[in-house]
Amino acid sequence: MTEFIVLFQKLGIAGCAQLEFESDLPAENFIQLIMLDGYYMYQYIQAGNIYVMLISKLKENQINFEQLYRIRIEKTWFGFATRTVRDLLIMPNQNFYYPHEFGSYLYIFTKQLRSKAEIEIWLDNEFSNRYADINEEFTGFKNLMNPEDYLIATNHDLQHQFGVIGGDDKIAKIITKFKNTSLKGFDLEYNNE
Repeated sequence: MTEFIVLFQKLGIAGCAQLEFESDLPAENFIQLIMLDGYYMYQYIQAGNIYVMLISKLKENQINFEQLYRIRIEKTWFGFATRTVRDLLIMPNQNFYYPHEFGSYLYIFTKQLRSKAEIEIWLDNEFSNRYADINEEFTGFKNLMNPEDYLIATNHDLQHQFGVIGGDDKIAKIITKFKNTSLKGFDLEYNNE
């Protein structure tokens, strides 16, 4: 049995809720549980994690995706060097989850279909330091593309530990879905700090 830890952060509200439970099911099952009716899911995978499933394999499986390029500055023994890195944006695909080995994954849930440019602009504005792990910046998200949107950010090393951030009403609906699911060792705690 795997111990799952899910942190719920209400956008613009101090405090959070932490849910713990055990399950033999893969994390994708619980990410799917979080999907509310009428939403599309975009998967953003940072460079360095995209070797898990090669671009050629995505194309072979007819997975709709976009490549996002950015310049990365790295410190070397001889000073600083720049290189172009490629992130992936998996467009809404029914029941497809990019395989998680480790790394920074962001699941964006929105009611509107978005273009690559819209998501990239939002990422640049809201998560300008995309060299850090997304989970380190989790509570730093202040604006969503629309108020009805919500996000999941995975733990860099463990996909069964992830955070959900969104409006108060979205978080309440998602927590209710978990409460209505029979989960072993279910424990929900609220921290209002």
